[in-house]
Amino acid sequence: MKFLRKLFGGAPEREEDRFAERLLQALKEAIPSFAVEYDPVAFELRHGRKEDTRKTFLHNSFIEYQRLPAKDRGKHIANLVGFILDSERPQPRGDAALDMLLPVLRARADMLVATTGISGDFPHQNSARPFCDTMLLMLALDSPNSIRLVTDELLADLGVSFDDALGLAVAHLDEREHKFGPLADGTFVSLCEDYYDASRLLLPDLISQLPVKGNPVAIVESRSAILVTGSEDRDGLRMIAEYAWQDFPENERAVSLTPIEYRDGAWRVFPMGPDHPQALRNLVQYQRAWSYGASSDALQERLGDNLYVAGVILLEQDGIAATLASWARNVATACPMVDALIIEGDDEFPEITRRLQDVIATCGPFDGVEEMPYPPRLRLPPMLDREARRRLTDDYPHYAPFGAQHG
Repeated sequence: MKFLRKLFGGAPEREEDRFAERLLQALKEAIPSFAVEYDPVAFELRHGRKEDTRKTFLHNSFIEYQRLPAKDRGKHIANLVGFILDSERPQPRGDAALDMLLPVLRARADMLVATTGISGDFPHQNSARPFCDTMLLMLALDSPNSIRLVTDELLADLGVSFDDALGLAVAHLDEREHKFGPLADGTFVSLCEDYYDASRLLLPDLISQLPVKGNPVAIVESRSAILVTGSEDRDGLRMIAEYAWQDFPENERAVSLTPIEYRDGAWRVFPMGPDHPQALRNLVQYQRAWSYGASSDALQERLGDNLYVAGVILLEQDGIAATLASWARNVATACPMVDALIIEGDDEFPEITRRLQDVIATCGPFDGVEEMPYPPRLRLPPMLDREARRRLTDDYPHYAPFGAQHG
């Protein structure tokens, strides 16, 4: 491709660029006049009319491409071509759009960051609902080559409420084939292979038919895989936790690490206690690190220098995970909801690490950070009252997640 050769001074050297070149070639073969450019820095394609340029981000597709055997990569490229060309077609309206509705679950923090302008509002306020805290329940228009999220504008144009549209979407989903396979006795993984596996949680009667011990407990590993076991199955709970964490670091379509339970007619966050497998309880910490990490840069850009957005420190030792954050002296801080705070010392007081709940009890209550309410953060003042600092130092134990607590 002349564009790429000009850009790189010869044949592309990076695997990413070779992937992009193959995709560009396939697009040109499909429609020779199709206007498209490749940005290697952003790793994206830009296409469409100048007044309405569309972007196709390539990272996730490239990761999928790398995992595939060579014989299947051509089909993957063809699917991407279909997706890109679909995005150029006018969005369906009226009955045609209603007939295409399906429900989708997406990672809440990722979606808020990806679709929120720094000075704007989340554009899916009317066409999305929180689902079990860490996920968003949304609507999509399904076609053979693409999945388009339904916007507030389209929902208003269709003249239906979110709830009515969701009812149609769930009915369409229910008409599809559903398949689950066993991982072990009483533990299952979805095998629907249509990118709507996660959406099967909207069919509780389907999930409840699985022979599990106790109430169904699920982890939405990705859009294409949910793991299900029973609330009274200790081995099953450990297994789905280990599977979810093993796949998460390389899963470009991850949705949530939070275990959820179907009880009293609704999906709810699974209440974990010290008797549950440590691998399952660790998922809460991994989810915290993911959600806060995904949103920190966007929130910091929105806040400017008014408030420092503290990151999450994830520690793990001997199979136990813990989360911490730092509270620097003389710095107003947006603090994530972690296990403990590392509080900077000064000439009078040493640096200390205390449970966040102890800090709140001694120095709070604190206001939330309203600029991005999810995931929740606390607005900490620039400095502690000296008496409060003394009490934290003298009256509360040091936080040591992997060893003995001491003063």
